[in-house]
Amino acid sequence: MTSTNRGFNRVLLFLIGLIAIIVGVVIGAGVLQPVRDALQQYVTLPEQVIVPDTALWIIAAICVVVIVLALVVVSTRGGGGTSVAVRERSGDDQVTVNVALVRDVIDHELAGVHDIVTSKVDTYLVKKTRAARIRVHVRRGGDAITVLDAVDHALTTLDHTLGRQIPVLVHLTGGTRTALTRTTRVQ
Repeated sequence: MTSTNRGFNRVLLFLIGLIAIIVGVVIGAGVLQPVRDALQQYVTLPEQVIVPDTALWIIAAICVVVIVLALVVVSTRGGGGTSVAVRERSGDDQVTVNVALVRDVIDHELAGVHDIVTSKVDTYLVKKTRAARIRVHVRRGGDAITVLDAVDHALTTLDHTLGRQIPVLVHLTGGTRTALTRTTRVQ
């Protein structure tokens, strides 16, 4: 999960891909004679290109900066998401509860609520503490109080099932998806 805008990501990937293709064609035109011959009818290419040494060092430095920034972006993504909801240790024994159990309990408890279109459960490791995030998509015009009461009941059931409380963030959403969803989903 990232907080970066999806449209921005798509445009950025398109531009990087376009630049990579152009760079590849230019390099291919300089190195490979068949590519040079194919481009000769569209573009006039010089016979020799003389690049000063300082320009090569500047290009190398820019490449290093881009690689370092890419590594920083890759290493900071993810936000601590984990598939383990609870891990209890007792001596040499260890019990691990997967997020699938939490999803099943929450989905089962929220299944009969008319105002809920769907729900999604994710677990995260935040400052060495496992926490859950529950996103509930509420039907347009749905009663938020009823939904919150149903989620509170589902969380009580989850606490009884796990035998302990885990920190939970409840996120109610609504939007186009919830506005276009019909009331009867299965006939």
